[in-house]
Amino acid sequence: MSVPLPPDAATAIRSYLRAADRILPGGIIACAVTGSIALGAYRPGRSDIDLVAVIADEWLDRPDLIRRLRLLHLSQVPRLVVGAARGRGVSACCNTVFIAESEVSRPVTEIRPIASHTGEIFDSHGAFDVNPVIWKELVDGGITVRGRPIAAWGLDAQPEALRPWVRTNLREYWTPLAAQLRDRPRRTPRTLFHRLLTSPRGLSAGTVAWCVLGPARMHRTLATGEIIGKEAAGRHGLDAFPQHAPITEVALAKVRGARIPSAPSRAQWRALTASAMEDMITASLG
Repeated sequence: MSVPLPPDAATAIRSYLRAADRILPGGIIACAVTGSIALGAYRPGRSDIDLVAVIADEWLDRPDLIRRLRLLHLSQVPRLVVGAARGRGVSACCNTVFIAESEVSRPVTEIRPIASHTGEIFDSHGAFDVNPVIWKELVDGGITVRGRPIAAWGLDAQPEALRPWVRTNLREYWTPLAAQLRDRPRRTPRTLFHRLLTSPRGLSAGTVAWCVLGPARMHRTLATGEIIGKEAAGRHGLDAFPQHAPITEVALAKVRGARIPSAPSRAQWRALTASAMEDMITASLG
């Protein structure tokens, strides 16, 4: 490792790779850390541990590959359960995207991910985090935990695709999410996050942080080309969208592990979050 990892993250990653070596012997030949750790924004007990794992080509024709990757995901369940019980969500475990050895140097938008898992979700068909944003994080600050240094991976982050990708993400993910907050749909959602989003008890501070700081990060990236963490996104939101300071302060308090402000009241969080998202998205796409 060229850069020391946070101690709790290093422990979690070592445990994860040991499980991988039992379940897929010789399967993961390279692995690197991205996300908040690569951005220098990691907060123990609150930040995710995001990995990109390279699978040896000799494993690609194995009919049991996906089953074994599912088992690797299930090895994270104890950490996930303990983390959830302590209010840490998925920060207690590793969230991983798997790509083939022969795909590593392809332009990122042309890579065909093998699978991925995030929290309680396993995707056997793809990986959202194989995109120009995550690849830029890898190139700029990723940390190798197995295999060759990232500089030797031959990554093509397609910097020319970064802003178009962010705009598409705003239109296809964040805009419908803001509309969902406004509409508060009655149908039963399929994921834990959407259950939180539509809870009759109102939004949690963690959901506010996700919904407010995501568009703020996108706004900053479109303006400067820079990828920033959640806390930096909150500070950017306060500067660029001061009219939404009350709900942004709620999001920042959650990210920092600080006391949640008493104002605005929780009853107001849904409307204020939707309004902040809509203004940030409009400013970004305008």
